Amino acid sequence: MHPTPPRRSGVHGTYQSRRHRRFADHGGDPMEATGNLFDVALLIGIGFLIVALTAFGLQELISDDDVTIVKNPGTAEMEIIRKEAGRIERLRQTDQLGEGTGQAIGTVYRLDDGAVIWVPEGGLE
Repeated sequence: MHPTPPRRSGVHGTYQSRRHRRFADHGGDPMEATGNLFDVALLIGIGFLIVALTAFGLQELISDDDVTIVKNPGTAEMEIIRKEAGRIERLRQTDQLGEGTGQAIGTVYRLDDGAVIWVPEGGLE
């Protein structure tokens, strides 16, 4: 007995080749979808950063406003963080003494509650 020839479906080829074209290729690269996971993780990370800055009241760091932040005031670890014209600068306290000539521009007072205020030379206007 002779084997039966494969069934044809039109001019394009055998039945199996037609079926193969209907279904997606499941034998592709399994790591292909992980490329998009990095983008998603990056967006989630940026979202968490914005939420954290907003929760701590530091939304000025991501805005166009100029801002100055004093960390640990009055201690040896005091830092001043300035953001001016989009540039962030961190200033740390040192033991170096400065000297030079100049003029007094005001007086600094420490109040009973621990607050420090500066009064300009001409007084408050």
